[in-house]
Amino acid sequence: MRKGMNWLLIGVSLLLTLCWAGPVLAEVTLEVLSPRGEIVAPPTLSPSPRVVDLTGKKIGIYWNGKQGGNNFWDVVEELLKEKLPTSRILRFRGPFDLGERLAGTLAKECDLFIYGVGD
Repeated sequence: MRKGMNWLLIGVSLLLTLCWAGPVLAEVTLEVLSPRGEIVAPPTLSPSPRVVDLTGKKIGIYWNGKQGGNNFWDVVEELLKEKLPTSRILRFRGPFDLGERLAGTLAKECDLFIYGVGD
């Protein structure tokens, strides 16, 4: 029992010495890092110039296949044909993300296109 008491006294003495002795260690600087890391902004692109006249143009309609969207795009196509009888309407369907290949196809085949997704 005496040995346990000695260690307790030593611990209390050490604690009291550290508390009353004041700061004895050198100043410490901590560097805090963000866990998100650095975010590099993607390059910005200017918008394409507006098409001034749609007469005689090839207009693409792209739809991602969500339910009910076909009804909407059927009406849009009908209205475009009514307003622009000399224009040609091309329909495309695919995933939300066009990807390079499909985007290239749209760029070659259409003068402009309407991109529509649903949810």
